[in-house]
Amino acid sequence: MKVVIYRLGDSQYATPVEKIQSIERMLPIRPVPGAASHILGVANLRGSVIAVSDLRALLHIEEQELTAESRLLISEGNGYVVDEALDIADCALDAWEVVGEQRVWQREDQLIVWEELGANG
Repeated sequence: MKVVIYRLGDSQYATPVEKIQSIERMLPIRPVPGAASHILGVANLRGSVIAVSDLRALLHIEEQELTAESRLLISEGNGYVVDEALDIADCALDAWEVVGEQRVWQREDQLIVWEELGANG
């Protein structure tokens, strides 16, 4: 299977490539009053309005400023802010191990955490 690998802080995460419609540079985000705390707002992606979520907040990772490497992963019509998109890699499904409540993959010297995005994630 193919996965998109991305960074949040010092950790790396992976999502199946079929769950990701595109990887985009950051777009202007307009806040939405009363939205959930993980919702940064909405953005215009090629004429479509998408909700933009802070993946750090969803995963309970310390907040950090956006940088030139920050990207939006677009999944099921929603945008998820990540610190950096790193790679698209092949990985055998049986390479993933369950540790506690997480699925992880030891790729060379890096431990990568499985993260489903979208409505089913």
